[in-house]
Amino acid sequence: MSRFYFSRNYSILITVTLVLAFYSACSGEKDEPSILEIRDLLDSGHLTESVQKAKDKALIMGKMDQVHYLRGWIHYLRKEDPSAEKEYKLCLKENKNSIDCLRGLAQIEKHKQNFEKAETRYKQALVIAQATKDQEYSSMLLTDLGNLALSQDEREEAMDWYNKSIQVKPEGSAYYGIGFVHLLDRDKVASIQSLKKGLGTEYRDLIIKAETYYLLAKLQNDFEKNPKAASESAKKAFELFPAMEKYSKSWEQYSKLSSSK
Repeated sequence: MSRFYFSRNYSILITVTLVLAFYSACSGEKDEPSILEIRDLLDSGHLTESVQKAKDKALIMGKMDQVHYLRGWIHYLRKEDPSAEKEYKLCLKENKNSIDCLRGLAQIEKHKQNFEKAETRYKQALVIAQATKDQEYSSMLLTDLGNLALSQDEREEAMDWYNKSIQVKPEGSAYYGIGFVHLLDRDKVASIQSLKKGLGTEYRDLIIKAETYYLLAKLQNDFEKNPKAASESAKKAFELFPAMEKYSKSWEQYSKLSSSK
């Protein structure tokens, strides 16, 4: 099964925005970046160019399902979701078992807040991934389902999906989701524990690893009253995404608090 790992940089972006909004509600923050700002930030890494090169290669090889998928992804990067949806559907006409295209349609349905349709698409892709015993895709899709449940504030269901994802393959994005559910439930100790567990695993999405460090820094400063540890965590978030202003600001803030003690 062909894989386009660069495509997975965006696998959780909608939920990043969602959980940032949840945390803002808890902490009073109002200036978090929008989904488009995060997407534009990642575009600065020339991801579109990489997708185009892969599309050209797939075209030469005659793999039309992959060509349609990559065309769809380019449209998605350009915020042209209707055109992306059209390409994903053409992809499925060529290959009804394309996990990437089923997942792409699920993400678009999620953008539209058509949650039932999104869930159906995710589960269709999950059945295929499980049938082929693909742990990477299975884990990713289970996390997607957790994110979808969390976007509807269905916390117990989200937790169940995240735990299933970890059972298939421990990965930081699922632990981040678990940590956030604990935070929403006001269990900050469990939240910190989950975030730290996630940092001991690999991440499919570096933006989520950065968010893990950022959220951990907040908890270390606000709850544990440990600005030194918070400063170290915020620095790691900044090192992953230096262009994200909130990371540099948090690192500066916690460093000042640490030096004043």
